[in-house]
This record gives sequence, C-alpha cells and structure tokens, in this order.
Amino acid sequence: MGGILTALGLNGGTFIFQIIDFLLLFLFLRIFVWPPLVKAMAQRRKRIEDQLAAAEADRQQAERMRQEREAALAAARAEAQSIVDRAERIAAEEAKTLLDDARSQAERIRLAVVEETAREKEAALRALRQDVADLALLAASKVLGRRVDAAEDRRLAEEFVVEVGRGDG
Repeated sequence: MGGILTALGLNGGTFIFQIIDFLLLFLFLRIFVWPPLVKAMAQRRKRIEDQLAAAEADRQQAERMRQEREAALAAARAEAQSIVDRAERIAAEEAKTLLDDARSQAERIRLAVVEETAREKEAALRALRQDVADLALLAASKVLGRRVDAAEDRRLAEEFVVEVGRGDG
C-alpha cells in the first residue's frame, strides 16, 4: 500500500490524518450543515409548490370569474333584448290603440259632419220652401188681385211646394 500512496504522491503518515480530517469534516458537515441545508431546500421546495398551487388556484378562479362574467353578460344581453322586445310590443300596441282611436274619432267626426250637413240641407230646404211659398202667395195675390186669408194662403202654398218637391224627387 505504501507503493500506491507514493505513486499517487501521498505521504503514508499524513494520509491517515487526512482521512481522519476528512471523516471529521464529513461528520461536522453531516451533523451541523447538512440538516439545515436539507431543511432550507425542503422549505424552498414547499414554498415553490405552494406558489404553484396558489397560481393554479388563481388561474382556476380567474377562469371561473371569466365564465361567470360571460354568463352575467349573456343574461344582461337577454334581459336587454327582453326589455327591447317588450318596449317594441308596447309601442306597437300603443300605436294600434292610437290608430284605432284616431279612426273612431274620424268616424265620429264624419258622422257628425254628415248629420250636420243633413240638418243644414233640411234647414235650407225648409227655407227654400218657405221662400217658394211666399213667392207663390205673392204671385197668386197679384193674379187674383186681392189678398186671401193668410193662414189659408200659407197652407195652400206649402201643399204646392210639397207636391212640386215630390214631383222632382
């Protein structure tokens, strides 16, 4: 073994001390340095794993929130469309009601105008008959040269106007 140590350039007397030093250093490191180092590495690994898990949880929560936001947006759009549809339906009903009211009012006005026209026509015919009767009486009194009973004259003139009116109609 001495030849091997010499070939390696090691001194046999110091080699044993070097092994003892190495073992003492190894024991020192194993007892005092290695456990805190392993503990620190385990804590770091745990912290990294926790951060990865938290990041994944945050990602999943963000995805849930995105889906909830999209669902809320879809619900809001559906509600808005429902409101628009309801408003359009109400507007159409109001327009129909207003149009029906306008038509019925126009019909009432038309009927009132027809009635008023008929009344005015009847009044004009009465006035015309009256004027014709008066003219007939005047003509008869001129022809006869005298004045007959006014009430009798009026009755005869009105009968004449009625007969003439039936003949024209």
